[in-house]
Amino acid sequence: MASRRQLLVIPLGFFAVVLLVGAGMFTVFQIQPNTAGGSVSDAESYPVGPEKPTPLNSSNIVNYTTTYEERLFYNDLVASHNHSLHDDESVITNCTSLTVSNGSTDKYYVQLECRGGVTDSSQPTESEEFTYSVTYQITNDTTQQTEFQNYPFGTDRTFNSERN
Repeated sequence: MASRRQLLVIPLGFFAVVLLVGAGMFTVFQIQPNTAGGSVSDAESYPVGPEKPTPLNSSNIVNYTTTYEERLFYNDLVASHNHSLHDDESVITNCTSLTVSNGSTDKYYVQLECRGGVTDSSQPTESEEFTYSVTYQITNDTTQQTEFQNYPFGTDRTFNSERN
């Protein structure tokens, strides 16, 4: 009878080990639910500004200036999140021209109103959004920000290629 008990103990012991290993594997490889802020990825900034059109005119200067400002704003938004965003976050920038004036034959002034922020699709109430205005003076040789109103970050902004 002792031998029958030994024969029964070995399969039960093996069965208990298999259950423990299975439970451990289930815990380790358990599929995680889709939670807010689950996966974080590095976000890249725009390293350079857009190419300035030549010759400058009142139609192409608006597209150049809005693209220029949207890229700078994008860089500041990404930097404000330590250059990393969660899978459910995205950066939105949108600038619209309010006025364009020609100061001389080669000098333009462009005033923009910009809106954007980091949106969180899983928690819309946690999204951050900013609205501000900026004015540029643009010549064939320079692109200069001359006035900011309500900008949410520092105003010393340049692209990597301009930081020499």
